[in-house]
Amino acid sequence: MRPEEYLLIVLRRWWLVVLAAAVAAVIAFVYTNAQPKTYQTSTQMMAIAQPPDYWMDLYAKNRLASYTSLINNWDFVASALQKANLNIDPSQVMGKLAVGHNPDSNTIQIVMTDTDPQRAAKVVNALADAFVAKSAADDQQIIKNYSSPTTQTPAGTVQILKLETPSAPTTPSGPRVKLNTAAAALLGIVFGIILTFVVEYFDDTLRSEDDVDRYLELPTLVGIPRD
Repeated sequence: MRPEEYLLIVLRRWWLVVLAAAVAAVIAFVYTNAQPKTYQTSTQMMAIAQPPDYWMDLYAKNRLASYTSLINNWDFVASALQKANLNIDPSQVMGKLAVGHNPDSNTIQIVMTDTDPQRAAKVVNALADAFVAKSAADDQQIIKNYSSPTTQTPAGTVQILKLETPSAPTTPSGPRVKLNTAAAALLGIVFGIILTFVVEYFDDTLRSEDDVDRYLELPTLVGIPRD
């Protein structure tokens, strides 16, 4: 079958493609629009090597992955919420929390997505503040235990700085009604095209002399005009 014949099959039943796209888009629009609005709050922390030399900076970069695991931990989250006097279930926070790191900039990002913007901001700030305090306490313990009394050389540490204190967002981050509707319409188009080929496969109607010659291998004796 030539490429133009595939196109003719789709054009012959173009309404199936349009119908599938429209139905998919409407379903996605109605479903997405019915979902509650969500708000996303984030903050960043930077890991600074002390003293600031090459090897300590490399050590700080290697610690970033472990820092994300420490923050995204039920015990740490529960402790941070308690210290901030937030009566929030840690399990609820864990399901809406995302923690990442960027070795290029030595930064850690905490992201919280929630239906309550005030709660999202409070949780992010509580986690960041708790981790900064924990890191500072750990550094003091390292200095106390590993500083050399003979050379007066301080032990290497990684200082964590909170770069921003986010407030409650006013613009929702989700649901993405337009994006989901457009994606559903695109999937509907693909499904509609597939459906046209399925219908064509089961359709045994002969529409032209070429169809008679191709499928029956018989000559056409007479044609009846449509008019």
